[in-house]
Amino acid sequence: MATTVTDGSRALLSGSTAEGQTYARHLANQNIQDIDILLHCGSVKSEKNLIKTHVPGFVRIKFDDEIEATGSVQFTSEEDTNGIRCLNGFKLKQGHCTIEPSSEKKIGAPLSYVSRSGQTSSDSSDAAAAQKLEYQTIDISKQFREALINTENQRYQFNFDTVRNNYVLFSRGVCQSISEYAIPLYRTPHSANMFEEENINEQTFRDLFTLVGPAYDYNLPKMTRDRIAALLDFYDKYKQVGNPKSIVDMADYFQSCAPVDMDFVPSLQLKFWPSDVHSFLERIKKNRPEIYKFIKDKISMHVIPKWSTKTAKCDRELEFRYSFSAIELYLAQQRSHNEQVLNGIARSIYYKFLKEHRTSTQHVIPSYFIKTTVLWMCEMMDLNNENPETLAKKWIQYAIDLLNKGYCPHYFIENLNILEPYSRESLEEARKLLLKVDVNEIHEIQMFSATSQKLHRDEYNKNVAYFLNNLKASDIINALYDYRRLKKNWPRLTSDLIIDDDEEDMGATFTILNILRALDGDYDNWHKFRKIFLESRPSFPPIWGKEVNADSTIQFTKGLLSIGIILTLMNENISSNNILSAQGVPCNIEDFKNYQNVIHQYLNPKTLYSNMQSTYSYFYNQSISAFERRKLTDYHPYGPEMTHDPTKIENGFYKVLMDLCRNTDDNNLTLRQLYQRQQMNNIDDDELMAIAIQMSMDDAKQ
Repeated sequence: MATTVTDGSRALLSGSTAEGQTYARHLANQNIQDIDILLHCGSVKSEKNLIKTHVPGFVRIKFDDEIEATGSVQFTSEEDTNGIRCLNGFKLKQGHCTIEPSSEKKIGAPLSYVSRSGQTSSDSSDAAAAQKLEYQTIDISKQFREALINTENQRYQFNFDTVRNNYVLFSRGVCQSISEYAIPLYRTPHSANMFEEENINEQTFRDLFTLVGPAYDYNLPKMTRDRIAALLDFYDKYKQVGNPKSIVDMADYFQSCAPVDMDFVPSLQLKFWPSDVHSFLERIKKNRPEIYKFIKDKISMHVIPKWSTKTAKCDRELEFRYSFSAIELYLAQQRSHNEQVLNGIARSIYYKFLKEHRTSTQHVIPSYFIKTTVLWMCEMMDLNNENPETLAKKWIQYAIDLLNKGYCPHYFIENLNILEPYSRESLEEARKLLLKVDVNEIHEIQMFSATSQKLHRDEYNKNVAYFLNNLKASDIINALYDYRRLKKNWPRLTSDLIIDDDEEDMGATFTILNILRALDGDYDNWHKFRKIFLESRPSFPPIWGKEVNADSTIQFTKGLLSIGIILTLMNENISSNNILSAQGVPCNIEDFKNYQNVIHQYLNPKTLYSNMQSTYSYFYNQSISAFERRKLTDYHPYGPEMTHDPTKIENGFYKVLMDLCRNTDDNNLTLRQLYQRQQMNNIDDDELMAIAIQMSMDDAKQ
């Protein structure tokens, strides 16, 4: 398995997401971070290829053999005002944009479609190709219904022999691509155990494609046939215990948390240190010798397409700016605890007081001012013995002093003032705002309402509580007991010891029935599925023989969430008279390694946990006071922890529920009716409602 590379030789995740401090956005009533990705498009081998401009940090790149494209990237060039052929950086950004709505890219997932469109500035002044994501929840029962009808009709096509042949080729090609690219993309050194425990491998996807084989005259492996038949028999008896809205409501909630803005920044790695940053290296060698050698030998800087707006307009597409993202990420990773606290406080102040403020002509100060001041303070000051309040006051005073001077030196480039583009009016307004900051003030945060998460979570909880409270105790008890029979008789590859446990078994029962019910909808899809896939008499053996995955009942059921998409993709790709290839979708290996590096960086446990607690924690925590009221100096450097849930009952939610159902003389009563018999137990109505809600949340986390 590949390890994450952050030296600049691959594409990398940058910004606050990579630094694990997305929680600072909470102070601006935001918890959905922008995703910033530095794309690795190639490299520049020699400084002679840099054509310096009169603007510090901005260059053009001479187009010759000393620059090299990476992967599938294609360079374009044109002559500058001096007749020198230069690399066109603007075209690199355009390659990551879909300008027309009709050319938006739509990506399918089991529960939603994700549409991606992008744009960049026509005058080349933006460094990024800004991507906008839009999510649309899939009606999985309707999708499944339409796919079943189309699949059934394919058998009556005049070219069914070609369709049958294409089924085999398409299935093998997709599974080969999944094995070569998709699984390595998401299987990291940190997630390897999870992949093993959940049996996520190529056979997982082979089983899904094998499952639809009977529609194309290919048999099912006996174990697969026995599994799906047993599962559907169980579902037929207890479909009323499955909540058809649970899966969709959960998808709506998670879409309300998902990022909508991504910045793709094309870059070229410099294989050398330009002469105009040597002063930075000398200063770091003197002030921070412990990290100097690693930066000089192991980290790279980049150039990114961006016009300074201070040079000839005719050269605007040819201009690049220095980027120090890889170095900044490394410096952030080397910070002490207190230095991380300082960074979190400074970011929080920015988002609360400065980010949205404008003068008549511009924002009061750039966000890069915050990053730069923290870099300077970490280098020049000993902050390790200060408390958070003192750190906040030190940063505010340091920032005010720089604003008074109208001068903040760039951290890497000598003689460059990052405040120079900003008017005196803007700097004075920023200074006044900082003077008003009270570090001990408690701020009210409405981010969960602002991002509609509260709306979706409340809707989810209301629907779950209503559904569960109308279930009969007898249905719940019988479903649990029959699930245990299913579990013990499940066709399996191993002879593991089967242990009954109310908590685990009841959770699995609800998860399985909720998934199958959501796919069934109001169409009776599983009845039609039986007719097409289980009642037929195929002529050919399974395309991958008798081999199947070592899935448990719940793992097998989770895999079925993708069956509608599998069938839809199949119908779209195998119906023509063109014979498909079994080799899968080709992928440039260098492109793949760049994608893989970014995803592995994002899935690093520290980064992923920071993202989860900052963005999604509202779903998992009933107690969220730390997220709704806090001071600027609270909960740094990692943000509020996911707090203890006060509704959690010591014996477990499902055990309490089962005790409630068992300890009644009338199993035909609903859960709501049992709740109202408070004289029979010591649990009040609110606690029982909390149990109903928590059951559904635990189900979502299965």
